[in-house]
Amino acid sequence: MVEYSSSSVSGSSLKHNFKMVCHYGVDSPLVTAWTDENPGRRFHDCGKDFVRRKCNFFRWYDPEVPDRQNKIIRGLLRKNDELKKKERSLVIVIGLLGIMLFMCVLLALGLAMK
Repeated sequence: MVEYSSSSVSGSSLKHNFKMVCHYGVDSPLVTAWTDENPGRRFHDCGKDFVRRKCNFFRWYDPEVPDRQNKIIRGLLRKNDELKKKERSLVIVIGLLGIMLFMCVLLALGLAMK
């Protein structure tokens, strides 16, 4: 079930808001899929979170993405994951270098005081 409302200024529609409800009559949240088949595609599902018996309500919000765009999105997501892994590695290396530099300074200060 869908309830519609819209806003307009000077006759032009700004946005359409609608509230989707599941078969239980509960507000159906807008969720983003991050599967290989539908990366970033949004959908509505049963609004009964943390309940064992959901009503199996499911509706796509976004239109189906063409195969080429889907491949591009998946490639960009993979590249993003690779860059995040490299960033984590670099943060660890920089942290270790900082500790080593600190130890060298302490050692140098200790030798200079003798």
